[in-house]
Amino acid sequence: MFKSILLLLSFFFCLTTAAQPGSAQEIRIGLIDTFDPDFYLGTFVPTMEHLQHTLKDNKISVVEIDPHSLLSDIEEKKPHFLLSSAGSFVTLINSKGAQQIATVRRSHALSADEAVSSVFITRKDRTDIRSIEDLKDKVVTATDSKDFDGYLLALGEVAKRGFNPDSFFKRTLFTNYQYPDVSTYIKVGEADAGILGPCQLEDLVRDGIVKADEFRVLDPKRGPGRCLRSTEMYPDAVFFSLDGAPSGAVKAVTLSLLSMPKRDGGFEWVPAGGFLKVFDLMKDLKLGPYAHLRETTVKAFVMEYRTEFALAAALLFALIIHIIRVNVLVNRRTNELRFALAAQRATERRAQRNREKLDRLEKSRVISQMSSIFAHEVKQPITNMIYYSSGLKLLLSQLGIKDSRVSHALEQLCVQARRTSDIVEHVRSYAKHTANRSGSFELTEIVERAVSSIRNDERHEADIRVEMPRSCEARGDSFEIELVILNLLKNAVKAAESENQPQVEVLVEDQRNRWLVTVSDNGPEISDERFAKLGKPTKSDKQEGLGIGLSIAVEIIENHGAHLNFQKRTPHGLIVSFNLNKPETEL
Repeated sequence: MFKSILLLLSFFFCLTTAAQPGSAQEIRIGLIDTFDPDFYLGTFVPTMEHLQHTLKDNKISVVEIDPHSLLSDIEEKKPHFLLSSAGSFVTLINSKGAQQIATVRRSHALSADEAVSSVFITRKDRTDIRSIEDLKDKVVTATDSKDFDGYLLALGEVAKRGFNPDSFFKRTLFTNYQYPDVSTYIKVGEADAGILGPCQLEDLVRDGIVKADEFRVLDPKRGPGRCLRSTEMYPDAVFFSLDGAPSGAVKAVTLSLLSMPKRDGGFEWVPAGGFLKVFDLMKDLKLGPYAHLRETTVKAFVMEYRTEFALAAALLFALIIHIIRVNVLVNRRTNELRFALAAQRATERRAQRNREKLDRLEKSRVISQMSSIFAHEVKQPITNMIYYSSGLKLLLSQLGIKDSRVSHALEQLCVQARRTSDIVEHVRSYAKHTANRSGSFELTEIVERAVSSIRNDERHEADIRVEMPRSCEARGDSFEIELVILNLLKNAVKAAESENQPQVEVLVEDQRNRWLVTVSDNGPEISDERFAKLGKPTKSDKQEGLGIGLSIAVEIIENHGAHLNFQKRTPHGLIVSFNLNKPETEL
């Protein structure tokens, strides 16, 4: 029906422009077929007649644009201007550069911005349907799926109420302006409700097609004049130019439309706004410029929620910055605490060393005091022993008693007493701080005497091997060095006793200006903890020991300008060594 009307109009305009000169400028006007029949006769035809009348020097042609293939038809037929609903207009703003020239304003409308709406109707006896929400999963009927001021506005109202318009209705029956129409579908019960355009219900009642009390409007709102509505109001039909339209033609058409006189009870063309709400409607329905939101691609998803993504990205960035800042602060504080803890531990270690040093000093002080007392008290008895042994030898000589064994025993008693006296005198020199370590002595004799003492006095099975030059003159206190070597030999013999073949070695080596003295044994393996305590005052492993033997040896050697070195022997055992200066070496 509509195509026939368009063909007749096109034929009419061709006849009226046939006599015009061939140089006349052509103006192609497209009509997007989404309107009801009354629009063509009541609005489109009068508008074309007025344009033909006022633009006599131009050739006006009319082309039909199918709303279902909107963009492809525009590309094919290349119209300069289009007459369509507000929905099609906003769809073409970005894609085809649509620019409004004028919008229809009808006599019953408040303004061109608020002119069209939709209405939901149902039979009055349907007590189960009182509001739009009650149409959930119901069958509805409408004129056309592309009908802006009917079906699309109704879907927009559904979306505003928080429902998905694509799945809200169970099914939709479209009449496509044919019979049975919307009211008939509702009457016979094929549809639960119907959707009509602005004032269409009132027109049906006026024309006697339906009775006034036959249908009920859902969620009614009073529109302008006599009409009820169920939705918001939007702009009416729009006449607009497309990108590429001749500027002269745009100017001429604009002046012609805006100067078109208002018809009695009809309409007029005026500039209008209010298209932002149309954009919101199309976004809610994911149509027109927002059709990409229906795509299921990642790009479409991102485009739909780009604002949320931007906000999430900003929050994520802020969270990352916060995490980095917190980590920096935590690391900084951790380093401070680690440094403070290390300093505290170092302080504790120093305090522990100081306590140990104080303990050693206290033990040394006590030993020094006891040694001084002991030396003072023992000196006289030992001297008396020497006198008595000498007197006894003289008495035996006067009596003429000659016994080599007795004589040897008395001689050894005298020698040992003198040696004991020397030791006591040496201890007294320490107490008086008069010890002298600057003399020279024969190291070979000291080693031989210490080894002989161990072999004669100690009950052991250790094999003591000695390797040294014939003459080893060294500088220092011979008495102290003898004590050190004797102490090292006793410890080595004691350690080697647990082995099947206990061995102890004494080695004296020439190292230019020094002599290297080494005492080693093949005793059991020493633990790291015990090895670390060697040479320090501690509790002795021997029941009768004081734990100060090696520490005294360490102090003696250090007083001679050297160090007592400890080394684990492979596969087991211990090596102890120290250096002694030769007489020609400067201290």
